[in-house]
Amino acid sequence: MMSVVLPSKISPIIHATSQKSLAVLHHAGVQLFVTPLGIFMAWLAAHVHLAYFILFLGAYFEALIGPSFFIPGELFLLSGSILAGTGVLDIWFVISVLYAGAILGDSSSYFIGRHIGKSIFHERKKILSLKNYKKIEDTLEKYGPRAIFVARLFGPFNKIMPALAGIFEIPFPTFLAYNIPGVIIGVGEFIVAGYFFGNQYVLVLWLIERYSVLFFALIGLALFAHWYFISRKKSHTQDLPAEDVPEKGE
Repeated sequence: MMSVVLPSKISPIIHATSQKSLAVLHHAGVQLFVTPLGIFMAWLAAHVHLAYFILFLGAYFEALIGPSFFIPGELFLLSGSILAGTGVLDIWFVISVLYAGAILGDSSSYFIGRHIGKSIFHERKKILSLKNYKKIEDTLEKYGPRAIFVARLFGPFNKIMPALAGIFEIPFPTFLAYNIPGVIIGVGEFIVAGYFFGNQYVLVLWLIERYSVLFFALIGLALFAHWYFISRKKSHTQDLPAEDVPEKGE
């Protein structure tokens, strides 16, 4: 069986990611993501002539309604940008294919939603119920097309908002005007983080190894503080006499 020889610039980072960082991050429970990331990066580095096309397809299907629920887009965004940071891939080509894939994927989702229309909502359906239809309609009326921009920055919402924009017949030029800036920021944050890691991976892994305990302790403290203040607020509200509880909208 023929062995794959990795480019000299990527070999150290793959080794570091699969060995050193896995040991450090093991207790954080993220080794299941880091391992596929390292394997996928190794494959891309060994097939540079296909890498840009694969990254484009990943960004496209990660944004397309349906496949987007099963495709981890971070795998493509981080792999491409980290390899660009190491010099294996060209950063401007990586940026171009990732942005193009994401924008075309969102646009395809928009037209799928436009084709399906509002008839997809029915009173007998649990998720696509008329009740949820009304909630979505009220949200779009309240925030307008700004909801398209905001949704592109947050988790599950970016997977369904383009299709919803089509279903509720938001004009396509308006959709693009709010979607493209959202894509630039939403995808861009992964590109920046990945490129910095690829360019400074030795320093980043050293910081993770040296300060990982402090880092996770701070996260734990922040989560505890959040839980504590929420609990106190609920307890205070329950203790108030009924006439003192503020009404919604006040």
